[in-house]
Amino acid sequence: MKSILLKVIFVFVCIIMPCSFFAQEIEDNMGEQIFKKMCAGCHGKDGKTQAYGISRKLVEIPYAEMSDRLTLFHNDKNLQNSGGVSGVMSKQASGLSKQEFSSVLLYIQQNFAPDK
Repeated sequence: MKSILLKVIFVFVCIIMPCSFFAQEIEDNMGEQIFKKMCAGCHGKDGKTQAYGISRKLVEIPYAEMSDRLTLFHNDKNLQNSGGVSGVMSKQASGLSKQEFSSVLLYIQQNFAPDK
């Protein structure tokens, strides 16, 4: 019985735990990669650029508001036809899977929100 328990612990420590850490690293990296590919062109790699010269800088948008705004752009398909910055943002965000969206939202909040 004791040897079975030791084998289970060994498998957990040597295989399962490293895999979960690796999966988290991939997800964290996914958010950064999506940001660089889809967001940095307008918002700047440091989040300090006003997209189209009119949007707020990402570094000025509080954590909770960032989540509300990006979730609206991701979920509200009607915004795609609204034109302007909202239309552009909705087209960008709504094309992401839930996992991609969650990853990039977390990356943006952790790296740019002033109250992170």
